[in-house]
Amino acid sequence: MKDLSLCALFDRYAPILKPKPREAFYLYYNEDLSLSEIAELSGTTRQAVRDLIARTAEELKAMEASLKLLQKEKALVEYCEALQADFPKQSDALEKLIALIKE
Repeated sequence: MKDLSLCALFDRYAPILKPKPREAFYLYYNEDLSLSEIAELSGTTRQAVRDLIARTAEELKAMEASLKLLQKEKALVEYCEALQADFPKQSDALEKLIALIKE
């Protein structure tokens, strides 16, 4: 079963992954291709693709453990939402800020 929480990590850290792992991970999680289909496209074995995706998942987790971008984003969004409740007149500006943070 696919761990879809990895997609959020991928969205943040994909630009710093190497091209081959980035493409394999994208095809598996975003395009929903099977390991066999990705192996056929890349001219490698199903096992090699599985190993590549597993290593990429671990690399994404390690990046988040070091940089904590998702954790910081979540905290910032929660803070802005709390401000919205306290300052309803600023609600539109805070909604725009939350949208920018999530981009």
